Amino acid sequence: MRKIDEEKFLYSVSEESIMKTWDNEAVEEHEFSDAYKNFREDLIRKAGENGNDKKIGTAGSEHEERRNGEAGGEIVAMPYLNRKKKWYRRPAGIAAAVAAAIILSVGAYAISGLFHIKSQEYTGDVGEYTYEFEAPEGTMVQPMRLVPNYLPDGYVYSEAGYGEFDEIKKYHKEDGSGGLTIALDNYNSSQTFSYVSSVENTEINGVKTDILTRNGDVSYNHILLMFYEDLGQIVRIYGHSDLSLEELKKIAENLDLESTDGEPYQAFTQEEEIYEAEPIMIADGRQVEIDEVMEYKSEISNVNIAWKVTDIDIRDDISELSEEYFTDYERISSLLDENGKFAPYERTEPVWEDNALVEKSAGESYPAFAYITMEITNLSDEPLTDEFVYANLVYENPETGEEEVEMAEGLGNETVYYDGSDYLDGVYNTKIYHSDFDAGETRTVHLGVLFMKERQDEAYLSFFGWTNLMDTCYVKLIP
Repeated sequence: MRKIDEEKFLYSVSEESIMKTWDNEAVEEHEFSDAYKNFREDLIRKAGENGNDKKIGTAGSEHEERRNGEAGGEIVAMPYLNRKKKWYRRPAGIAAAVAAAIILSVGAYAISGLFHIKSQEYTGDVGEYTYEFEAPEGTMVQPMRLVPNYLPDGYVYSEAGYGEFDEIKKYHKEDGSGGLTIALDNYNSSQTFSYVSSVENTEINGVKTDILTRNGDVSYNHILLMFYEDLGQIVRIYGHSDLSLEELKKIAENLDLESTDGEPYQAFTQEEEIYEAEPIMIADGRQVEIDEVMEYKSEISNVNIAWKVTDIDIRDDISELSEEYFTDYERISSLLDENGKFAPYERTEPVWEDNALVEKSAGESYPAFAYITMEITNLSDEPLTDEFVYANLVYENPETGEEEVEMAEGLGNETVYYDGSDYLDGVYNTKIYHSDFDAGETRTVHLGVLFMKERQDEAYLSFFGWTNLMDTCYVKLIP
């Protein structure tokens, strides 16, 4: 690890903590070592015997005072210990020395550890494990960057969608499988992790480390949390289940943190945000019939386009459709039997049971394919480029009226087929749902979604739910 300028760093983070505490006349409770307590008592004793002229230092410290030849042999304290003018701006003598020692206690706490774990415990009924962190008010943290010096065989940096960031590194295998994330996270005053079966407290390279193990059917079985208390940083390391715990430990053992030139900042001050989505009521959207126009208009992008569903054909056989128009034909074809028709299969759902996440049967599902014919018209007098043509498959909860999404294996709620694209790349088809339209052009296109036959009476096609420019439009799958 590149050695940081400890004097400059500790000076900046401790001075602010000391002075802020002095001004607030607040003292942070902390249990110090016997060596430090002896130093504090020695400080008070020397101040009482010799007044304010005695130099301050600790025997054998690498930050002892040193002689400055250019100053004619004057004894000069290292920067972050040179506090005489600030300590003794109030009455001199023993009382002032006692006050100095108390304030130094807070400063030393900030120096030896910029934060600590206030509490850690299970807090929920699905293996939720919560940490509460605490840092003295005014404690400043130096920005750092992650430098991983070891990666598992076959793993490469995930540049797409992330770019080069100091505080997060994402990796995957060259074929796109697997997954590894290494991240710095010291903003929230608390953090909660779900589906945690056990926690092991250990050390890696002298750094306090917790290993969170998640048993059962979980894609990421281990999370390593490294608490760099002297730097005010927390490192999270978690990898796909194809990476063993030994591999994750090896990653941690070969990880460096380097200081950056960024400005120091206060850490552990934000409240953890728990996002709970408001239920979406299908009745609150616009109910659209077959052959009814849905007009999408944006003043910002000058887009004015009309969508119209003209037919919905329910199919058990997709053999007549071209594979190139599917986003993942291999996954979809896995639901077909030897005759090329959709076959029933056993659905499962995750359940937290016996301190593990397990998959339990949710009964049989009968998949089918909805082949949707649409007319799309460019109503503007200008060409449209790269327009997004898409729909979701949702269900209406018969009791509450809420919009629901079934994420059963192989189904999901996404559109899986589109034959109107102008952007087929032949590999991943990442822009398969994008089309160009001439001015005034009307084009007939086809979308395809998978759904569960046992819920077909509750199924809807959802349009424009991804934008706030207009109400979500719902077309009933089976009119």
